[in-house]
Amino acid sequence: MKKILIVFAIIVGFANCQLVDVLEQDPMYELDLEGAITTPEMAELALNGVYSYLPSKSLEYLFTTLSGSFMSGAMLRGSFITSGNAIYYSERNLPILSYSSFGDGEWDADYNIIKNVNYLLTALEGINDSDFEEGRKDEIIGECHFLSALAYFRVLRQFGEYWDMSSTYGVLIRDELPSVSNAVKARATVAESYEEIFGHLEIAINQAPEYTTSSLASVQAAKALKAVVLFYQGEYAEAATAADEAITSVNPLDASFSNVFTNTETSTEVIFCRDFGSDELSYITYYPEQAFNSGLWGATESYMNIIEGDPRKDMVITNKDITYKEENQNVNVVSKMYRSGDAVPVIFLRTAELYLIKAESLARSNAAIADAWAPVKELRERAGSSDITTPSTHEELLDEIFKEWWIEMAFENWHEWFAVQRFDRLLEMNASIAEDLEEQEAISESAAETYLTQLKWKKIYNIPTSETSANTACEKNPGY
Repeated sequence: MKKILIVFAIIVGFANCQLVDVLEQDPMYELDLEGAITTPEMAELALNGVYSYLPSKSLEYLFTTLSGSFMSGAMLRGSFITSGNAIYYSERNLPILSYSSFGDGEWDADYNIIKNVNYLLTALEGINDSDFEEGRKDEIIGECHFLSALAYFRVLRQFGEYWDMSSTYGVLIRDELPSVSNAVKARATVAESYEEIFGHLEIAINQAPEYTTSSLASVQAAKALKAVVLFYQGEYAEAATAADEAITSVNPLDASFSNVFTNTETSTEVIFCRDFGSDELSYITYYPEQAFNSGLWGATESYMNIIEGDPRKDMVITNKDITYKEENQNVNVVSKMYRSGDAVPVIFLRTAELYLIKAESLARSNAAIADAWAPVKELRERAGSSDITTPSTHEELLDEIFKEWWIEMAFENWHEWFAVQRFDRLLEMNASIAEDLEEQEAISESAAETYLTQLKWKKIYNIPTSETSANTACEKNPGY
């Protein structure tokens, strides 16, 4: 019966682009996979099921992309909404970093990717190479390892102290089929977490297929992700080299900035994304319509100050008049990620990010200002900006790179949040937090110090209680 249920779940996943029922529940311990996936066709179905765990459900899709925007101070619900929720309750809590379980959905999705990759890789060991088209088995293995690397990296950035190689607060490495004997397991260190991610990436780089479409893993996506991981690890010299190498092997910049979002599926620049089929749109479009077109959420003053004067402003922001509770309001709507009646794919990797990684990595490894500026200049020239004069000082260079992260990459997938952390500009950009700090300062110096300590803890989400309750060896993050 277990074998039948697994095959059924895989087939449902292929048909609906999301695994349901069996594989969405808690891990099935001591599972016997013998006979569950026995042919190349079933392996392809299972692989499709693994992809399905990339953000897909309406709210998961929305908050995967926008939580970082709220937290950084780039996005806010309208100030004219004085009570209740405009769209969802977390819109009131994310801007002040008041959260405890908002990351649960992403934790579950990423570990479902990891779990189902392990199932598939185990099953592949029992299928003869000769049963596949030449080289296809190796390609599937490469795709699996890319997806595991991406999932572990996402978990590390949002639940682990990814910036501190000496930290013990890394990921849970689940590299075995779930069983009673390995259900309780301690977290890896951050250093061990990076080692795990790079191990998966090396296999992906060696075995993943060549790029055919941005919705599938490829050797190009693996090279790009390696540069991203090195960058967040703080290995800036290596990251600059890896980014440069990846840029030469991945799709070039799209000639049009706006085309990246209006035609994401075919843009030359998108390396890897979570695309949505027409059968998914009925449940994926409601919340984006509310978030990006209703005017209830919009860009903050901090964001508008940065993008003012840049030609991308008109492609990212639409100024419009709306009526809310019979009162007229003028709002700056984030139109970059909105397509009427459609869903913009979740973009995990695109070439512009590699340009910014190269620029910042060079700047942080004391390269010549002109060399570090060149990738930023190219992005601005692509957009038609006249603001391309080489900065005269290292401080000015870093300031312009920070601005470029916010102008080019905001509202996509947490980029502006990680930028305020690296550049230590959270209090400057997030007005909600700055106001809260002022209130604490008015109470006492110690109250302000306590608040600042809490901000440091809130750089990452808490490990879900569903994990820490069942897995008593899994340590919670500091401050929770």
